[in-house]
Amino acid sequence: MNNKPVFIAFVLLLLFISGSIWLVFEYVSAEKQRDIDAWQARLSIMAESQQHSVESWFDKQLENINTLATNPLVQLYVSQSSSAKTDNDETGRGQLNHLKNLLNATADRASVFTPVHKIKNNIDNKVNDGVAIFNESRQVLATRYFPLKELAVSQAYKRALENHTIFISNIVNIGNDAAGVKQPRLIIVVPVNSVQSLSPDDFRGAVIAVINPENNLFQLLLKEWLTTDSEETLLVSHDEDSVNYLTPLKQGFELFHKQAGSVNASANAANNIGGFVAGRDYRQIQVLATARTVQHSSMILVQKIDVDEALLESTVHQNFILTVFLLVVFIVTISFIAIWRHATSLHLQKATSRLKARAELLNAIGDSVNDHAFLLDHNNKLVFINDALAKSFSIDNVDVRGKALNHIFNNEICNQLLAIKPDINEDNVRNKEMRLECKDKRHDYHVSVIALKHPDYRQSYLYVMHDITKIKDAQGRHNRLMEGIISTLAQLIDKHDPHCVYHSQRTREVAVAIARAMELPQKRIDALAMAALLANIGKLYIPAEMLTNVEPLTKEEELMLRENINYSVEILQDLEFDGPVITFVQQKNECLDGSGYPKGVSGDDIVQESRILSVANAFVAMTSSRAYRSGMPVKEVLDVLFSEADSRYDRHVIAALFHIVENHSDWLSWQQVS
Repeated sequence: MNNKPVFIAFVLLLLFISGSIWLVFEYVSAEKQRDIDAWQARLSIMAESQQHSVESWFDKQLENINTLATNPLVQLYVSQSSSAKTDNDETGRGQLNHLKNLLNATADRASVFTPVHKIKNNIDNKVNDGVAIFNESRQVLATRYFPLKELAVSQAYKRALENHTIFISNIVNIGNDAAGVKQPRLIIVVPVNSVQSLSPDDFRGAVIAVINPENNLFQLLLKEWLTTDSEETLLVSHDEDSVNYLTPLKQGFELFHKQAGSVNASANAANNIGGFVAGRDYRQIQVLATARTVQHSSMILVQKIDVDEALLESTVHQNFILTVFLLVVFIVTISFIAIWRHATSLHLQKATSRLKARAELLNAIGDSVNDHAFLLDHNNKLVFINDALAKSFSIDNVDVRGKALNHIFNNEICNQLLAIKPDINEDNVRNKEMRLECKDKRHDYHVSVIALKHPDYRQSYLYVMHDITKIKDAQGRHNRLMEGIISTLAQLIDKHDPHCVYHSQRTREVAVAIARAMELPQKRIDALAMAALLANIGKLYIPAEMLTNVEPLTKEEELMLRENINYSVEILQDLEFDGPVITFVQQKNECLDGSGYPKGVSGDDIVQESRILSVANAFVAMTSSRAYRSGMPVKEVLDVLFSEADSRYDRHVIAALFHIVENHSDWLSWQQVS
């Protein structure tokens, strides 16, 4: 009953604080929403203004190029070229000169191409822009400083003719210079009809313009007259996974910067054209953004501003309100301190009693576990060891504080344990498996070390050593059993095909040697070794008489023999391997040029281990003698492999094999028939 006034006062204080907080935050939230609504209207106006400017710029470029494409002389010359009716007489040369004059006039009128005086008499200057006329056979009829060999130009031309319409590309990167500077270019393709054509699809060629947007289009987006610092207009392209920035960015980000769309404000705005979104931009800064489509183009215009700048006034106002509120709450809280102290003094006594009970419980738990645990201070002196560790080393647990770690372990073990201490600022637990020799007996431990952050144990480290000796021994037995089973399977495979005796073991030996020369991690080497032994397990499904046949195989027999890869995958698919062993087996007969089997995988889609296995398999097959032929000399085999580098085999793998063959004289014995 004596605590009832304290309880009532405390409840009244909570009601006052919670009610005040709710009212203040409701008011602040309303003010913030008002500012956001105002910025939504402003950004929409700016976006529509920029949209109009950009679309007007596109209309001007299309008008210039379309004027050239609809010129009767251009249509006539393109039609004649497509019909193979052009000749080299004075009329043809006159038409060609007139075309070039039209190109120059169009380029000068557009003012978006590199001026002639900047590239005259300078053969090393790669301008990578200009105008060109192509016929429907993609033959160039006339050009003005045009990047003919660029793949993006070819693709744009193909798109326009396939769709029978004008095509405007995104801003693309064309012709990096020697310093690696990216050159943004915009490609516009306008199809050319034949003379007096009655069909809108009667295209005989196209006028292609490669425009440098840096001198004019980019300038439209700068808006140097704005009073804001962070407001920005960008052109982007967007797909399901990412957004690609096509115009200059701030803070040193490169042109054509690409970012995942799932966490990008520009991508969210592009998915909600005309809407208003908030999120992080390419600088990972929170922004407000809206987007508009650009007519004639798949590019999207994004208008944005940093949230910090847009809501600066709202933030200042919010901070003022909160400061006044906290001051009022502080004054009211002081009035209740006496009551609160009286009420909490009783609770403190109970809390102390509970804390003592919990400490005793934690000590009992720590002493009952079998793991060895000890605590080191910043000088590597012992602070605490649990009973399990004390009993193992016959140490008096009471007298351990302040002693060095070598009071328990020898110097070698101490150095190993101290070497895995994490940095004092690390939050993660550092784990390591260690093999320690204690009292002339080998022990395997899983050691966990964590830096303590509590003020009472600052710069101290807690070690927990879990004995995994039995687990490691069982794992070793399991691994030896697995290796025995795999070895037995390999022998079974080789006995099924007597012509290929020892082939699996030799393939594994060569593949492992190559992988080590290429410095692959040991885990990947182990998976590769297992794949080499099991690669031909599918041959068990092939009739033995076919495998031992020394006559040329029929087409049906060759197809059946190729099926051994699929048989191998079918046999192994339900087994669990430590690594993608099945993938290595499945791709061992694939070729870099896609001519292999069973799936015709090519290039980078073939994993590195499969490339190694492919070379090792071919090397063993050619160097090893068979009952019906002798093995080829190693040098000749290497010559054969090099002749098929980059078509069937990986050149880097063959190079690694070349560097190690001289150190393996025992491989020469494979040329003898067993």
